Amino acid sequence: MDKDAFEQKLVDDGYKVKVFKITDGDCYELYGWNEEGKKVEIYYDPVTGETLKTEIKD
Repeated sequence: MDKDAFEQKLVDDGYKVKVFKITDGDCYELYGWNEEGKKVEIYYDPVTGETLKTEIKD
């Protein structure tokens, strides 16, 4: 999935994006806030869009 299209999908899903990048391991990485306003760090598989790891901070 295209990086820009995937980032837009996250915004459409309610995330506020601070940083969205491709990691050294070729995963998509999101730093921002979820729809509840909690800080998140989430890693996604760039091919399937599957969530690989999620960290939520208060």
